Amino acid sequence: MNGELFLTGVTGYIGSSLLKKWLDDTDMAISLLVRSRRDRSPAARLKAVLEELYPGPDPGTFTERLRVFEGDIALERLGLEERDYDDLTSRTTRIIHCAAAARFDLELEDARRINLGGTRNMLELARVCGSLDKFDYIGTAYVSGRRDGLILEDELDTGQEHRNTYERSKMEAEKLVREHFGEMPVTIMRPSIVICDSKTGRASDFNGFYRALRLYWHGLVKMLPGDPSCRMDLVPVDYVTDAIYALSGNEAGVGKCYHLTAGADGAASLAEIRDLAAEHFGREPFTIIPPDEFIAWLSGMEGELTDDEKRIMAELKLYMPYLNTEMSFDNAGAVRDAGLAPPPVSEYFGTMARYIMEREPRGPT
Repeated sequence: MNGELFLTGVTGYIGSSLLKKWLDDTDMAISLLVRSRRDRSPAARLKAVLEELYPGPDPGTFTERLRVFEGDIALERLGLEERDYDDLTSRTTRIIHCAAAARFDLELEDARRINLGGTRNMLELARVCGSLDKFDYIGTAYVSGRRDGLILEDELDTGQEHRNTYERSKMEAEKLVREHFGEMPVTIMRPSIVICDSKTGRASDFNGFYRALRLYWHGLVKMLPGDPSCRMDLVPVDYVTDAIYALSGNEAGVGKCYHLTAGADGAASLAEIRDLAAEHFGREPFTIIPPDEFIAWLSGMEGELTDDEKRIMAELKLYMPYLNTEMSFDNAGAVRDAGLAPPPVSEYFGTMARYIMEREPRGPT
């Protein structure tokens, strides 16, 4: 791949994996948009990302290929000075817009400001890039909201309700991207639940599935509210990264939307996840109870839970709607055009479990 890549969301799990893929497999120069956070500069945040991605070699090896811009997708012109904005648009030939606010508990206007407004700002930048070859937008399969049944890759707004402001704002952002089909070389890619690296087990501390498994390993989660037959569409980050890389370079993908998902035949049931967790962590299987029973139990425990237990239960409530669905995602187009199929979770669940147990060996009590 020639030219210069502009990547957003590099401090996130998928974004950092995409950075590594482009560093390892291309010689492209890469521009990165990174916010300051608390007392950490963009350069310091990027250094931490590189040290995690490359624990052996000196991350400085890649310095000459990377340019870091301090900015924010939610700000007009990304919060960049005019000189930097013009420099960025004159050099950029490829864009991967991965940055998003993935929290489920944001107010709708806050979620829109980042996910919808940020996407609008990125499209405006893309429009003035002098030599743009590709714009890849990373969405989410869960723009489908509360729909049931098989969700097709080319479907978006069917009047569905959404479980949270993340899903709604991401659907609105994807609608905006679709308006630019035909105007610019855009591809939309929708991952489902990205849980770990299938080869190393590495996962993000901000991943809800990973946090739930850590709590289970520590003996802090012994039941989940859901339906044992609910199909959980889980994919490893290395599959998602490889598929994005392949689809980004495939001209057949321009003007299309792809599901980077396990697919209708590859999703595991919640009961299967329970059994895999018990097998690989060596603990008693967690109990799966109907959501209404969980809410009733939680109400009855008012005043008896510790602060830590309250935080755990609040998080379980956020994810409860995803444990009680009857949907699945068609991924035939992505498998065909990327030339890659996602591995079943049973093949790498043990790798993820070992990663958790080795990082926290004193887990069980």
